[in-house]
Amino acid sequence: MVVVSNYNGDAWPAEVNAAFEEFVRGGGGFHVVHAANNAFSGWKEYDLMIGLGWRGNKYGARVYYDETGKLQRAESGEGPGAGHGAQHEFKITHRDPEHPILKGLPPVWMHATDELYHGQRGPAEKMLVLASAFDDKSKGGTGVHEPMLWVIPYGQGKVVTNVMGHENGKAVQCAGFTAINNRALEWLATGQVAQALPADFPKADKTSVLPK
Repeated sequence: MVVVSNYNGDAWPAEVNAAFEEFVRGGGGFHVVHAANNAFSGWKEYDLMIGLGWRGNKYGARVYYDETGKLQRAESGEGPGAGHGAQHEFKITHRDPEHPILKGLPPVWMHATDELYHGQRGPAEKMLVLASAFDDKSKGGTGVHEPMLWVIPYGQGKVVTNVMGHENGKAVQCAGFTAINNRALEWLATGQVAQALPADFPKADKTSVLPK
């Protein structure tokens, strides 16, 4: 079973938190989409599930890719907290193209207009970053590659976080975003991905937006 969340609202009751932790720890799948990465500040186990969240710069560590392509870690208080610049189209770069979620997909593709999250904070433990995007300073960004898609084990369960997907009529309708989410759900449910490359998948220099 897989739970999908784009929820960012009131805290859940303690008994619901405990039940959810037990579900994922016991082998459940959890797919975090965009705003759900902002949710539940202060819930330790949720922070461990998502690794990085929309938090201030003193909340925890941050990870990013430097100009050489090496993954770097900044500790609490170093660098920016969570934010994003102006919405715009941006390229997604696959960092682990052999992972089942990404295998067979183009290694670089253009995502439709979206919020490019940066400076996210948290425990950042056991993270496997699958994809990143360059956060251009001219758009209000950090000037480095920020993580966009990652996976984290939690007990016997697995968590996929995809911080793309602000609903603006383009981001969620992006054929790349849709394909990644569908493949993530299959992987969370089965541990494998059998889906083929969609014919309408974006190119390295051209977006592909599906009709609503």
